[in-house]
Amino acid sequence: MAVPLGILGGIYLNEYGAKRRITKAIRFLAEVMTGVPSIVMGLFIYTTWVLAFGVSGFAGALALACLMLPVIIRSTEEMLRLVPIDQRQSAYALGGRRAGTIFRVVLPAAAPGIVSGVLLAVARAAGETAPLLFTILTVNAVNTDIFHGANTALSVQIFRNAQQVFPGPQERAWGAALTLLSIVFVFTLIARAVSAIFARKHQV
Repeated sequence: MAVPLGILGGIYLNEYGAKRRITKAIRFLAEVMTGVPSIVMGLFIYTTWVLAFGVSGFAGALALACLMLPVIIRSTEEMLRLVPIDQRQSAYALGGRRAGTIFRVVLPAAAPGIVSGVLLAVARAAGETAPLLFTILTVNAVNTDIFHGANTALSVQIFRNAQQVFPGPQERAWGAALTLLSIVFVFTLIARAVSAIFARKHQV
């Protein structure tokens, strides 16, 4: 949920709200949220969501989305700002409207950088454990109902098993860490491939 909201937020800040007062407030809030420790974000979701609706996988997703959102907003805004103004003016000269120019010209040109920003946000969220301890707790079983009940995640399992003194749980912790690292590596390869495809299409 953080990816579409973050990209749309970056588009608004750079393309629509450049001269509006609310833009400065949103940009300042995004910069502040970027430096907020993950445990603080977990406590925020705990007080605003968990106390009212209980622990759930969705609460954990909200906490991670709050961590990802400012990174995606700022990276999207910066990448859109790097697109030459000549490309926008050429699209307008050909009769293109503002929305069409943004989504057909500007976004494809900035896509490689935006994908890299999304990857950075995913990498930050993938290894977070502290906010999940407040929102999904630590259980062994996977709960298919993401809106009700405790759940689990790889980072939480690493944290839980690494605390055990027996070899079995510690081996599972190392296995989960390797799995998490592999997932992040695969996402990195996919992101680079997508960036290369967008860059090639834009050059053509």
